[in-house]
Amino acid sequence: MKPVPPSRRGFLAGAASAVLLPSIARTQPTAPDVVVIGAGAAGIAAARRVIAGGKTVVVIEASDRIGGRAYTESETFGLPFDQGCSWLQGPRSGVPHVDLAEELGFGLVNHNSANDAFYVGDRPATRSEQAAYDRAFEEINSRVYRPGDVAAASRLPADLKYSAVAQSWIGPMDFGVDFANLSTGDMNSYGSYAYNYLVREGLGTLVAAHGQGLPIRTGVAATAIDWSGDGVRVETTDGTITAQACIVTVSTGVLGAGAIKFTPDMPVAKQDAIADVPMGLLAKIALQFDGERFGLRDNDFLTYAVPNQVPAEACYFLTWPTGFDIAVGYVGGQFGWDLSNGSEADAVDFALGKFANMMGSNSRNHFVKGMMTDWATNPLTLGAYSAAEPGRFEARKTLAEPLGDRVFFAGEAVAGRYKALMSGAHLSGHAIGGEVVDVLGGPGVCSSCEARAEQRQRILEAVEDD
Repeated sequence: MKPVPPSRRGFLAGAASAVLLPSIARTQPTAPDVVVIGAGAAGIAAARRVIAGGKTVVVIEASDRIGGRAYTESETFGLPFDQGCSWLQGPRSGVPHVDLAEELGFGLVNHNSANDAFYVGDRPATRSEQAAYDRAFEEINSRVYRPGDVAAASRLPADLKYSAVAQSWIGPMDFGVDFANLSTGDMNSYGSYAYNYLVREGLGTLVAAHGQGLPIRTGVAATAIDWSGDGVRVETTDGTITAQACIVTVSTGVLGAGAIKFTPDMPVAKQDAIADVPMGLLAKIALQFDGERFGLRDNDFLTYAVPNQVPAEACYFLTWPTGFDIAVGYVGGQFGWDLSNGSEADAVDFALGKFANMMGSNSRNHFVKGMMTDWATNPLTLGAYSAAEPGRFEARKTLAEPLGDRVFFAGEAVAGRYKALMSGAHLSGHAIGGEVVDVLGGPGVCSSCEARAEQRQRILEAVEDD
C-alpha cells in the first residue's frame, strides 16, 4: 500500500495454516452471531477475534478470493507480484503477520536500508543536484509535519528546486493524493514503524494465509443492511443472513458509492464522514525484464526530475523487489486517476518510456511484459486507500462510530495512526471484533459503553507499542 522512500518516511494451502484456528472456525454457521462484510486484513482479524470470544461468525466476500487490497497475483509474470499493498509495516505488537511469515518460512526483506537513485534526464544526478533534491524533501517535510489540519499545498515554500519531485513522492505516491488534497492532520497522525519488510512470497499471500480455515463465503456480495430491529439482516447476492451484529470492512469508496443500502439510512453525520474521507489512489505499473539490471540494485527506489508543476506526470520505481526481475512503477493522485481511465497498454508504454529515458533506449530490448493495477476502477475498492480531506481529519472518528450497537465499522480508514496500512486494517478489525464480542456479552473485554468507546478511541488516537 504505501511506498515510503527510506530517507523520508507461494500461496500455502489450507492444511499449512488452518491449524492456526480452532476447529469451530472451519464450520459455516447458518445463523451466526456476527456477519463480517469483507475478507481483507480487517475482516480476517475481526472474525478471528469474534471466534476467540466464543461467538459464531460468517464472513462474506464479494471477490472470488480473500485478502482484499492485499492481493498477490502470480499468473501475469510467473512470480508473486503484490498488486495491492506490499509493505509489511506496523507497530511492535498486536500484528501477527511477522511471526506468521517466519513460522511459514516466508522470505522477509528488511527495507530500511533501501537507497533512492535520482536521475536528471538520462544520467544520474550530480552531487549538487542530489543535494538540491534532498533539500527539497527536508524543506517540505519541515513545513508540512507541523500541528494543524490544512491542505499541505498551503505550506509549500515558493521557487524550491525539485519541489514537484518531492511532492510526488510525499503526496500521491505515499498518501494517494496531491498536496492540494492532502490533509496535514492525516500526515501528522502516523505512528512509527517497528518493522518495514517486503515479503518475497507476497504480502497478499501472507494475509490470505492468515485467513485460511475461517468461515468465509467468497463470491457473495452484501447489497443491503437492515439495522432497524434488535439485530441485523444482511441482504446478499446469495440470500439473507440474520445475525446479532454486523462488521463492515469495505472501503469508503464502496460506502460512498452506495453499493450497500442501509435501512434506516445512516445518520447524516456518518454520511458526511464517508464523503470527508474518500479514497486516494496509488496504482502500480509493473515492468518485467529479462534479467538485465541496468546497474540498478535490488529493492531500491528510482526517481527522476520532473518539471516543477503539479500534479506532476511522474512514475517512480521500486527496482527488482526481493530479487525478482520487475521494476514496479508508481503513479498516484490525480495523475494516477487520469492514467487509470485510459488503456493499460498506454499506461505500460508511459512507464516504459520513463524507464528507458533513464536507462537508455536499449532497455526496451530487454523488456518482457507489463501490467497496470485496476484499483481505480475496481468496483470492490474504487481507489487504493483512504485520504481525509484537508480540515476533515477528525471525520475519521465519526466514521468509526457504530450504528445502534449493531453495525460496526473496521478497516484501514478507521485505523488511527496506522491507517492506509495492512497492519492498521488488522488492528482495527481486531479491536472492533473485541468490541462486538463485548456488546454481545462475551468474556474478556470491558463491559460498559464508555469503556468500549475508550477502547475504540485508543485505536483512533494511536496507542503505539514502541
